[in-house]
Amino acid sequence: MKQICIVCGEEKRPNQLLKHKNAFLKDGYSICKDCANNLADFKDKESVIQVCQLTNLPYIERLVVDLVKSNDDVSFGLYMKRLAPFKRFETFRDSEFSEDGLNESMSKEFKVTNNIIQRWGDGYSQEEYAYFEAALKGLMAIKAATTSLELERYIQNVKLKDVLNKALHDGDFKAITQLRKSYNDDLKELGFDSVLNAKDDSGESLGQRIQKWETTKPVPDREEFEDASGIMKYILKWFIIPMRRNLGMADEKEVESLYDDTDDKQ
Repeated sequence: MKQICIVCGEEKRPNQLLKHKNAFLKDGYSICKDCANNLADFKDKESVIQVCQLTNLPYIERLVVDLVKSNDDVSFGLYMKRLAPFKRFETFRDSEFSEDGLNESMSKEFKVTNNIIQRWGDGYSQEEYAYFEAALKGLMAIKAATTSLELERYIQNVKLKDVLNKALHDGDFKAITQLRKSYNDDLKELGFDSVLNAKDDSGESLGQRIQKWETTKPVPDREEFEDASGIMKYILKWFIIPMRRNLGMADEKEVESLYDDTDDKQ
């Protein structure tokens, strides 16, 4: 669905729009990539900060400096791609305005060990390793892996999720559909299908949720549950109403019901 860019006022296709996090933009309005690239002059720090504020994306001084040093023509789109692996920085509130702030914050929070490198493989950034470990911990909290093979499947699932996140960030719509299906199918194979359809991360099966409901929630009090097998209508017709008729207590409607064979045919 096309949306209107709030900067240029033109209608743009989804692949022309930026993946912003500005919650104040209503449906139908966004920011196009061209306008973001034109507004963000990487020779002017303040202009980049303003675009980050507009899009509610973090400004990371270290990344900006590295991009300017290694590229002749830096765009805001390129900055977003370089920002993507740093999972801790989500919105403008997470910005780092000093060049050494990124290294300091990362070194205080997470250390890459040999065991971590062996688990995930070499070649990832410190932020990526931290994200992998956090995602794996989340899966283990829901359902702990009981074998080394199952743990390896968990690791593969986390990497698959990371690839899906990158495709979502880049707006690769063809890859998103296939990756999302693969990721959801993998979760089901690992036994997380109940989590996919749940409103929380409890991981309870349907039977467990029913048992919990029966022991903690009120028993439903509805008329159709009082005589589920319909026995009472036969007792009325063949015992109670005839007895009332013999005693002269049955009304005309009750007597007529004795000759109604609708219920007998059901």
